[in-house]
Amino acid sequence: MKRIRIAKGCGYGRFLAESPVIIVACGDRKASPNWHVVDTTIALEHIVLAATALDLGTCWIGSFDEEDVRKTLKIPEKLEIIALIALGYPRKTLDLLPKILHLLRPRKKLKDIISMEIYGEPLRQKI
Repeated sequence: MKRIRIAKGCGYGRFLAESPVIIVACGDRKASPNWHVVDTTIALEHIVLAATALDLGTCWIGSFDEEDVRKTLKIPEKLEIIALIALGYPRKTLDLLPKILHLLRPRKKLKDIISMEIYGEPLRQKI
């Protein structure tokens, strides 16, 4: 099955073999040499938002064997494979690995990753 072959070349995305749908997003370098990557990623994000509204789960895959995906799906050379999206219903089982990872490496605090009006200026509440 093609999903299994694609999944083998996707380091962290081996779960793609179980995904009911894999969206392979391609951009046409010739049609839009400066914007094909941006246009394709905008379209992908719209797909992610629409899927979320339908209670579907998605996972963006940026690490994959492009040439293997190209050969497997017979994608022409003129197209650049930008990203893959796994699409399906989220698992019902409890997956403890993400919870453990968040304990070991917690998310950054919002105040540490955003600026207020000037880059590097800390976020402060306005009165």
